[in-house]
Amino acid sequence: MDRKKFRKRMVPAAVIAVLAAVPAAAYADEPKDNVFVAEPGNPYDEATWNRIHDNVLEYDEIGILVNEFSPTYKNLRETYEDNKNASKDVEKVKEQLMAGSGALIDQANSLSDTASSIRDMLGYQNMVTPDAYASMVYSAELLNYQSEQMLLMGDSVTEVTPEMLHVQVVETGRASLISGAQTTMIGYEQLLLSKEQLESSLELLEAVYQSTVTQANVGMATQADVLSAKQNLESAQAGMLTIEANEQNIRQTLCTMLGWAYNASPEIRPVPAADESRIAVMNPETDKEKAIANNFTLKYNVLSLDTLTDGSAEKANMERTVAQQKEQIASKLTNLYNDVLQKQSELATAKAAYGLEQTKMNAASQKLQLGTIGRLEYLQQENSLKNQEIAVKNAELALFQSMETYDWALEGNLSLT
Repeated sequence: MDRKKFRKRMVPAAVIAVLAAVPAAAYADEPKDNVFVAEPGNPYDEATWNRIHDNVLEYDEIGILVNEFSPTYKNLRETYEDNKNASKDVEKVKEQLMAGSGALIDQANSLSDTASSIRDMLGYQNMVTPDAYASMVYSAELLNYQSEQMLLMGDSVTEVTPEMLHVQVVETGRASLISGAQTTMIGYEQLLLSKEQLESSLELLEAVYQSTVTQANVGMATQADVLSAKQNLESAQAGMLTIEANEQNIRQTLCTMLGWAYNASPEIRPVPAADESRIAVMNPETDKEKAIANNFTLKYNVLSLDTLTDGSAEKANMERTVAQQKEQIASKLTNLYNDVLQKQSELATAKAAYGLEQTKMNAASQKLQLGTIGRLEYLQQENSLKNQEIAVKNAELALFQSMETYDWALEGNLSLT
């Protein structure tokens, strides 16, 4: 693939309501020339500029891609710019918040649809791990939560300051879109691992089927055994078709979230390895102050206190809400930290199991050379090793996702009741 081939980027519609109604493909631009222009105010050096304009998606580019190319984020910023100087025009603000909520719901529905399409694959041949499904569902729910917050704000608002509008529209929207795209990219890699695992299983199931047919021909297996082996093989082949369809669905979701046309074909690079040294600097007791200070919902509620009348029931209720939400943030941060530790332990267990399977594989290779085991038994051990190798990679991705979720909580992207 030509790494200098430029993407077909998406451009925003005039208003978010139009964005929600028009197919994503309608916004595709023509490819641009690969020329770096050092214009005043350009925040990127030449290397970064070229990276975000090639036809390659890397995990650490997602934040920049949302900033520069996400149609939804562009429209959220336009909503803010259009209303920040007239934020006391409550009816106009309400309309824009409802439109902004609709844009986030569109993203949430896209993730939710993808999650639903892989749900039925849970548990079969380990094609999709519960973590892969759960992380996608969580991301969709978080986007839904942020959209609901916008709607609630629109319903209850009596006065909105520019600062409140920025928190609710720009900051919340940006974080939701970036974290949602990150989770989708992690889910995409988990699906590719499932595909790799199933390919190994298909080889084994084909060998089992052929062996069963041979045994039946000499009276060592029944036709029922042959039928069962054939059904297992065909079921796995059908599963592969499902995985490939979902692979395309997730690709399209990523493309539209990050500014490509829905039918683009960027190279999607692997997610970074889980750096366990990050865990050493996590401390929910000391980190909670940052999480409290940055939380978008809490920040908005604190700002809204200044718009409420002293001594009023509304202000007293909001003060109680703020106090409760601070406690909730601290509690949730501890839970997220414990989840990181749990995922770290699961990764260690998976690595130990892989070491054991590697020892068995080495022994099987020697036995095959000596002729003490047959090809089928060798393939069974090879498949066991592949399954455990995939288990390690999935455990690494689950740990990486849990660390990202913790860090996002520190940056304010944590849902509150």
